[in-house]
Amino acid sequence: MSELIKLVDNTVRILRRDGIRLENRRDLVNGIQIRFTDGADSCRFNFYYSKNKGFTVIQAGGDAVLIKKIEELLLTDETQLPDETWIGTDEAGKGDYMGPLTVAAVYADAKFASGLQNIGVTDSKKLTDEVIREYAGEIRSIAPEYSIVISVNPAEYNRRFVQLKMSGKNSLDLLAECHAEAISRLLKNVRMPRRIIIDKFCPEKRIRYLLPAGDYELDLRVRGESDAAVAAASILARDAYLDGLKVITDRYGIKTMPGSGKKTDSVCREFVNKYGSDVLDSIAKVHFKNTLKINSLFPD
Repeated sequence: MSELIKLVDNTVRILRRDGIRLENRRDLVNGIQIRFTDGADSCRFNFYYSKNKGFTVIQAGGDAVLIKKIEELLLTDETQLPDETWIGTDEAGKGDYMGPLTVAAVYADAKFASGLQNIGVTDSKKLTDEVIREYAGEIRSIAPEYSIVISVNPAEYNRRFVQLKMSGKNSLDLLAECHAEAISRLLKNVRMPRRIIIDKFCPEKRIRYLLPAGDYELDLRVRGESDAAVAAASILARDAYLDGLKVITDRYGIKTMPGSGKKTDSVCREFVNKYGSDVLDSIAKVHFKNTLKINSLFPD
């Protein structure tokens, strides 16, 4: 416990330099929880230590901006978490009718996370496609062995969805399989991390049994893109999704459209008008309601 107290005291000292104060310290079963404040904003972090896993620091809720600020300060201070490693995952294409489902996993340590922050990595939903393309290239160039991307094209997606539906499962189970696959493949290139952070899309029981065995903390985090590795994964996943749209455009000669609204339906009608309704299985996720709307305009 003395090692853990030293870690917490060192953290408090580092954050105090930037005006972030300790408001409350609470003992946990196997750790210590600290509430930090910065003006009117506050957040909590849990600190753990074991001989097998070493130090683990996990955010436990509060103001998202302050959480991000604290994580950045700790990651850039090399004396704070020298052995901290983690994997972050995120997906793209889940809510898009056309194109693939893509999932990326990114391995990070303090040095890599600092590099991601230096190039401005953030949630892909806040970036234009052009910037995503640029950042994805930079992320891969920093450490190519630190990332894996899984891309499930529409035909494969539809085949797997039907199989899952027959066993009472749905598209979230398919997404869980893809996250687990990305993590498993990445672990062939890197050592086991202290944490795995997944941008939350399902309860833990839906994915835990699919994940590789190991002594790591599983963190299903709402707004997971506040973490540098998850943000990088969101960019790589979106970049791969854009690649998937381009493959369809090049193959069929009709420009694809992300999303699942009226504009996407209109584009898909062009595909059906030219190639027949069977083309949808190769360009779209056919269990979406869009399929019924599109096919209703092309009666047998």
